[in-house]
Amino acid sequence: MPGTKSSWSNPVTECAHDRCMGRAHRVDIEQGIHHVMNRGVNRGAVFFADPDRVEFGRLLQQIFDRFGVEVIAYCLMTNHYHLVLYCPDGGLSDAMHLLGSVYTRHTNERIGRDGPLFRGRFHALPIVDDDQLLCTVRYVHRNALDLPGIDSVDGYRWSSHRTYLGRRTQPSFLVADLVLNQFENRRAFDVFVKSETTAGPTTWTGQVDIDRIAPLVQIIADEVGDVHGSRIHRSLLLLVADELPQHSGQALREQLAFAT
Repeated sequence: MPGTKSSWSNPVTECAHDRCMGRAHRVDIEQGIHHVMNRGVNRGAVFFADPDRVEFGRLLQQIFDRFGVEVIAYCLMTNHYHLVLYCPDGGLSDAMHLLGSVYTRHTNERIGRDGPLFRGRFHALPIVDDDQLLCTVRYVHRNALDLPGIDSVDGYRWSSHRTYLGRRTQPSFLVADLVLNQFENRRAFDVFVKSETTAGPTTWTGQVDIDRIAPLVQIIADEVGDVHGSRIHRSLLLLVADELPQHSGQALREQLAFAT
């Protein structure tokens, strides 16, 4: 189980994504870390009541017990979820198949519905270094701010943020040390997540690889609807640039200025 900043190394020598901004390939490798999400059919609800979220958590425990897949962070919304998963032995696809199929069956039985609950295959974005991991966990925890009545990430019950702060018992399937060990203390992590910028204990350096950021844009685009055309993708990339540390954001904007 990862426990320190240096305890995992990126097993992906090149991000396995379509270079034409298409759908990302599934990367199912040992010691892989992935940002995973899926949403409901026709953007409908997948969590209808609190017992559904409790059941989802029970299944996260099951995929840990069966496949060794650990959860680094999670946020359960109304019509979608976000997970950051660590797969020491691989098995991402098998774990997600069990999670999705069993959850759908049990939820359908509980509310008396029939048919698919999720719109299809899950999205999985490989996380390739510590900086991307920190920003992804921040993004996942801040997702709750999109919900009505939620004005603080620690005001939402159904994410891992409260556990990171030590306000909730940590389940065995959740591993927080890989992130928390990069901060002086829990309060510093809380400030990082709540801050309007992504400045943290580490920053991205060097030339920004648009091909690396593009898959994240694809996930963001999926949050707001289907995206068609390079102009909209470019606009979303500029929004991502605004969220990057200053020097990295500027590098991305400079690259975009010359992009066709």
